[in-house]
Amino acid sequence: MGAKALIEREGKVLLIREAKYDEGTNTGKWDIPGGRIEPHEPILSGLAREVMEESGLSIDPHHVLTVEETFPVIKGEECHIIRVYYLAVANPGEVILSADHDQYEWVKVAPSDTECVSGVAELVNNYFAKQIK
Repeated sequence: MGAKALIEREGKVLLIREAKYDEGTNTGKWDIPGGRIEPHEPILSGLAREVMEESGLSIDPHHVLTVEETFPVIKGEECHIIRVYYLAVANPGEVILSADHDQYEWVKVAPSDTECVSGVAELVNNYFAKQIK
């Protein structure tokens, strides 16, 4: 199981770009922070840990935006991953990327779908479309 955070700050959301690394299945694509939840962890604690590891930010999680499942091949092994996507607000602090990511941007609209991990562009754009209404 995994959890991801659509992190909002000052009317923008954080995207991070995946670097090339040993488990990197989306090298060069934009994503939102988050990752695998350990078996012993409550989901929001795991989400906070993953966001801190990947972005250096502490967050205040809000509500669930969506739940999705994927079937990636990681290190030659087929996996079934269920991810819960939360809206979160970033606490004050600088973004400090992990070695798994090489760039970040605060955006009001997602880059084209070919540059994002599956579903991320739609998540970002849907979030902002709802804010305008």
